[in-house]
Amino acid sequence: MRMNLAEYLGRRLRQAGVEHLFGVPGDFNLTLLDHLNEVEGLAWVGSPNELGAGYAADAYARTRGLAALVTTYGVGELSCINAVAGSAAEDVPVVHVVGSPRTAAVQAGRLVHHTLADGVFDRFEHAYRQISVAVETVTAERATEQIDAVLLAAITHRKPAYLSIPQDLATLPVDPAPLATPLAPVRDEAAALRLREALANLFEDAVRPVLVVGHLVARFGLGAQVLQAARSAGIPIVTTLAAKGVIDESDPLNHGVYAGTMVDARSAQLVAQADLVLELGTVASDVLSGFFTHRPADERTLQVHATFSQIGETSYPVHFADAVQELAALCSGVRFESVAAPINPLLPDHEDEELTQENLWRAVQSWLPEGTALLADTGTAFWGAASLAFPDDTVFHAQPIWNSIGYALPATLGQGLADPSRRPVLLIGDGAAQMTVQELSTIARYGLNPVILLLNNAGYTIERALQSPKAGYNDVAPWNWTALAESLVQTPIHTRTVKTTTELRAALEEAPSDQMVLIEAVLDPFDAPPLLRRLAELNNAGAE
Repeated sequence: MRMNLAEYLGRRLRQAGVEHLFGVPGDFNLTLLDHLNEVEGLAWVGSPNELGAGYAADAYARTRGLAALVTTYGVGELSCINAVAGSAAEDVPVVHVVGSPRTAAVQAGRLVHHTLADGVFDRFEHAYRQISVAVETVTAERATEQIDAVLLAAITHRKPAYLSIPQDLATLPVDPAPLATPLAPVRDEAAALRLREALANLFEDAVRPVLVVGHLVARFGLGAQVLQAARSAGIPIVTTLAAKGVIDESDPLNHGVYAGTMVDARSAQLVAQADLVLELGTVASDVLSGFFTHRPADERTLQVHATFSQIGETSYPVHFADAVQELAALCSGVRFESVAAPINPLLPDHEDEELTQENLWRAVQSWLPEGTALLADTGTAFWGAASLAFPDDTVFHAQPIWNSIGYALPATLGQGLADPSRRPVLLIGDGAAQMTVQELSTIARYGLNPVILLLNNAGYTIERALQSPKAGYNDVAPWNWTALAESLVQTPIHTRTVKTTTELRAALEEAPSDQMVLIEAVLDPFDAPPLLRRLAELNNAGAE
């Protein structure tokens, strides 16, 4: 019994845990969408534009382990290339499915729409090769093989992958037999054994090890396994800014955030004094390394990446999950002298009336409940959120590497659909929200009720902190945010504008659980969280 290609793709996506397709329809993908809609358990989520759909797919993939983004050729795929590039930078497995022109049109070099009218059809595929771990344009001869290769690459590397399906091949009859074997990375037993032996040698003379938990631990859903391994061996943990929340901050082994010397001197000292550093899925980018004030890797450092591990100059082709498994097995047989974690202090609560960045984050700290999904956009929202002591069971989404403003609002849609059990809490500045605010309508359309704290500081305060604070290019046009939200959302929405700490606390406490909530917090344009000021100092020092 045969099935069409679109159904095959849909069933492969369902096997990987995908239940929603994000995107925008266009004439080249309509046949594909018609047949994907017939796949049981797969729902279409349309966005006002492709960029928002890409951001939503990114957040969905962070929770589910894979997401599918469907656009049309040319205009559609280029509209969301920024979002997909962000997924590449942040190690997020989004499969971008593009409905492309018919095979005959491509072969004949016809001057069709959505092209540059020059008969060249692979320009945009070449663009996606720069940001994708795998790229395939489906052919009749290798269709299912190409689909499987693209999906497996995304799952294995936790990176975006690109799949172009010509209009005429969406209904191609294919053999469904490969569906009997779920897609999964292949374990290299010999490499795993070599890694285990190398790790055992490192453990033999270690006295003060430390685990540095990076964002790939979250991407592979291995936070609980890593924490159990640390508990077995008594190894202290620090997390990067990109992995904040992956390990409960109340856990006795959690010693806080490590970003070189930028964020926490105590975590920096712990890593500097360690005689064995176990880095799990970290990236030493400028921001995540505290502008390169981190401890460089050496012969006493294990670095675990998505598809290989590194100790000194030696590389081991072991998949991330397998490397964590080997590390956990070793940890179960050793015990180090425990290091007491310092108490992660809550921001002190005061009764100050003036709403400043400092007082705003105190109020958020006091209110934020356990079990939420916290999303923070680039700028004061992220650096304020990074200063919080998260309640237990907090999922945190941000973009500390790619830093594309406007990401977090559509990401709230993706996170909310990926895990309906968690109420999203969105922290976003007015400049960022102006980029993607139309996605509020999609969030409401699909029944999500996030709490949105919109920081209105009249523009780009993160840029003001970095350079030329009074330059006009850092200002944005003023919007009536509560009226705008009410016009975009055709379901009940609870809106408030607050200008004092007391008003903010009251707005947070009275936020109804069965409605979307938007709280506009009016702030001084030049006020910034302490961590953002520290970032600016290091950034400016590096530029001198």
